Amino acid sequence: MIQKGNGLRAGLAFVGLVFSLLSSPQGWAADDGKLIRDPLHLLESLEQRRVQLDEQARKLDIREQDLKRLEEKIAVRVDALEKLRDAIRSDLEKEKQSDDANIARLGKIYTSMKPGPAAEGIKLLDQETAVKVLKVMPEKIVAKILNKMDVLSAGKLADEMGMPIADKRRRDD
Repeated sequence: MIQKGNGLRAGLAFVGLVFSLLSSPQGWAADDGKLIRDPLHLLESLEQRRVQLDEQARKLDIREQDLKRLEEKIAVRVDALEKLRDAIRSDLEKEKQSDDANIARLGKIYTSMKPGPAAEGIKLLDQETAVKVLKVMPEKIVAKILNKMDVLSAGKLADEMGMPIADKRRRDD
């Protein structure tokens, strides 16, 4: 921290520096490279430079304020997107639970049916749903149902389930 006496000394030192530069044979170099020997001209040049620097500082302050506002807007949008993502995840989880419950229910229905009609019903389902239903059913019943299907349909379903059809038919025998 500068004390009052030190501030006065610093000011006098600056004035002394200015006068020593003015009295030197080299003079003072301005921004354009010209030598300034006139003290008034030097002060005017310094004042112009100070005004330029003040303007640059003002522009930088404005940019900084704009950046802060943009950062705040981005933070609000990121928060909104995160909330939306969480809501979508929650909705997807609820939908998955509902789908799983429906698949389990279908599995129970087809398990209670005779293999022939169950095979015909499962063939009418889309392949993804049929595989999900077969996966929740007991293997012995799945084997009987696949055994009642044509070889191509049974092979596709067994392949999708990750079980070769030959293994299924051997289990049934």
